[in-house]
Amino acid sequence: LEKNPNITLEDIDWWTYCPNSRINYNWQAEFRAWHIWRNPALAKYKYMLWIDSDGFSTRPWDRDPMAYLINNDLVLFAAKYGGLGGTFGRDEEDHKRIFKSFNTTICEAYEEEGVPHVVSKLGGKECFDKKIKNVHGYFHLTNLDFYRSDMVVNWAKNWIGDCYLCRNFDDQAAVTVPALVLAPERMWAMEAHNFSLGVFHNCEMDNKKAGGFIQLWRKGHKESNITIDFPEARANCEIKAGS
Repeated sequence: LEKNPNITLEDIDWWTYCPNSRINYNWQAEFRAWHIWRNPALAKYKYMLWIDSDGFSTRPWDRDPMAYLINNDLVLFAAKYGGLGGTFGRDEEDHKRIFKSFNTTICEAYEEEGVPHVVSKLGGKECFDKKIKNVHGYFHLTNLDFYRSDMVVNWAKNWIGDCYLCRNFDDQAAVTVPALVLAPERMWAMEAHNFSLGVFHNCEMDNKKAGGFIQLWRKGHKESNITIDFPEARANCEIKAGS
């Protein structure tokens, strides 16, 4: 109502556009950035596998990413570092919120050949102009004890701040930043560890272009040598979205 004086309370529902995107989309982004970590439904669990509702597993997995997370004592095991995950540090405000939470910020973060984890270099206000890659948020595994710790929840609260339902402060950065600051050696990317699980999202599968999902589901994708072999799901999962 403050953002748009032409909207009345009676006009507002989950599909209202205010601001930047729909309220329902902005709320899910805020929920998974902050509120999810201490949600009572997850209280008895130590680990979580997140996959977006428009992410599809296209075959049985020949490797267990959850076992890999647990056996290597990771806090974050993401499908990919960078790529469509975008960046944070678009302006000083991003870094100010990081600095407020951790008394430091991130100057660099990158993957290095032969190093199993994402490399992170920290600093102060001299790094407030640096853009840093996010993990891609559609598919990742997390250690809930780490993300619901006081310091990380305080970070998430500071990150969202007074930007209720606005998504200026992104859920992908909310997951990425604390791992880069507090435990970069426990933040790994599946792509760097030769995980090929056949998870499709936004016209990509295993971070390779694959086209629309409905056609892929029906026929495979000869140009990229991507195939689907999931007979257990084919007869039971009717796909209506994905072009």
